[in-house]
Amino acid sequence: MPEETPAKKKPARTFRRGALSVTIWERTTQTDKGVETFYNAVPQRAFTRDDGATWEYSDSFNTDDLPTVAALLQAAFYWIVGKVSADK
Repeated sequence: MPEETPAKKKPARTFRRGALSVTIWERTTQTDKGVETFYNAVPQRAFTRDDGATWEYSDSFNTDDLPTVAALLQAAFYWIVGKVSADK
């Protein structure tokens, strides 16, 4: 009988602006205080190769991308702070 593969975990939240995005991932870990939840924010830039059909992602940004990436990261920060506060 084939083994079941675990369902692919979905992001907790994604903020987008054009080809730029920040994805928030939730993870839990066992500590001496019990189970704790942590959040990681991952910025990305989407682009296509010459064929225009295959989407790829990079964590490298052009100078013009930086203000938008900063705004997306700030939105992610406020979302995480709100989520952590609501969970307490």
